[in-house]
Amino acid sequence: MISSVYSYYLSQYGHKTNSKYDSHSKAQLKNTYRKVQKSNSRTPTYKTDVSEAAQKYAIDLKENARELSNIANELSDSNGEGMVFKKSAVSSNPDAVTATFIGDSSSPESAGFEVEVKQLASTQINTGNYLQPANRAVNPGDYSFDLNINNLTYEFQFAVDESESNSDIQNKLARLINRSNIGLSASVQEDSLGNTALSIESDMTGISGIRPTIFSIRPNNDIQDNNPDFVEGFDQPTMENNTNFINTFGLDRVSQYPGNAIFSVNGDERTSASNDITINKAFALSFRSTTDGPVTINLKADTDSIAESISELVSGYNRLVSIASNSDNDQFEGNARLKKEFAKISKAYQPQLEKNGLSVDDNGSIEVNRDAILSAANNGTLTDVFKTLDSFKKSIQKKADDISINPMNYVNNKIVAYKNPARPVNDPYNLSAYTGMMFNGYI
Repeated sequence: MISSVYSYYLSQYGHKTNSKYDSHSKAQLKNTYRKVQKSNSRTPTYKTDVSEAAQKYAIDLKENARELSNIANELSDSNGEGMVFKKSAVSSNPDAVTATFIGDSSSPESAGFEVEVKQLASTQINTGNYLQPANRAVNPGDYSFDLNINNLTYEFQFAVDESESNSDIQNKLARLINRSNIGLSASVQEDSLGNTALSIESDMTGISGIRPTIFSIRPNNDIQDNNPDFVEGFDQPTMENNTNFINTFGLDRVSQYPGNAIFSVNGDERTSASNDITINKAFALSFRSTTDGPVTINLKADTDSIAESISELVSGYNRLVSIASNSDNDQFEGNARLKKEFAKISKAYQPQLEKNGLSVDDNGSIEVNRDAILSAANNGTLTDVFKTLDSFKKSIQKKADDISINPMNYVNNKIVAYKNPARPVNDPYNLSAYTGMMFNGYI
């Protein structure tokens, strides 16, 4: 059962990356711990439902509640108050330079800047010798070579059979390198005459230090006199065969040396080993091609960004509501209570929401009228929309945080004993069924 639940978690939520709001300071973690203690002291002692369905239900509640809370934080100012919209960056030449705003939505608008790309960061490519594919240029036998990358040396061993041709050997080496997952990709290239060669390209770009290459290939010729890791069997003929193989197939022939990106920001020239850079910790730029002139990067504070931010908040809320609305979860007694809590929130704000282009369904989910939002942005009444949404945002974020603290509160729990209301105390075993699950999202 545990294996099934872990598989469910990984398949549904394991691919999601942590946001910056999943990183917490010591003070924030202590605050979370105090919330757990407070919930613990007020919660009766339960016999918890630990069925597979209950655990999956709790995982769905917890993960979607955490995601909604992160969205609400993203749309709040630096003090956690007010409603702000996500800012987006725009490039005057997106084909050459793409831009993404990665700063806080609550931070002051950064001034625009100009960037000019003079050279892209490039990978290293080794292209071997072009050989007739149907022939065999080396004798059958065992071969090996050393490949050094990132200050690590990998030994590749393989055999050449009587029936294998040059093309077979090249494809075998390509598969061997690709399966090693060491930051290289290999393929077999063909020229206009039909001859084939092995091409090896690095995933990394740029150079660091004084080394002109990212990886290097040399024969695996261990010498007993100066190598403490000498392996028996590396006699003179074996070493000559390894050297001959490297020379014949040209594995060590560099056809393209790596290079750094050369660019300027507002006229200030800089270099980078990657084509993906950040500027002022606020803009993420990706270089696609060189430019003939400066490319302007600005923040785009338009109505589309505003409507997108509101839609994102509503979508996060609707995903959480949909879990309670799922008929499969009606088997849990706490699910009915959760439905009522969502309905109470949506009904309380329904008049203000519908007045501002957000309609509330019977099940508590919300639909966004994008045209109404854009109209409010254009006629200057968007401030009223933000005030309404800010109050609504606070309410759903509080509910999301409560669910994150103890989603097991909504499954079928049988009460064993009530707490003394006059003297509430912590029960160290009460939340133990959930404690480990709760902290897997904190880094």
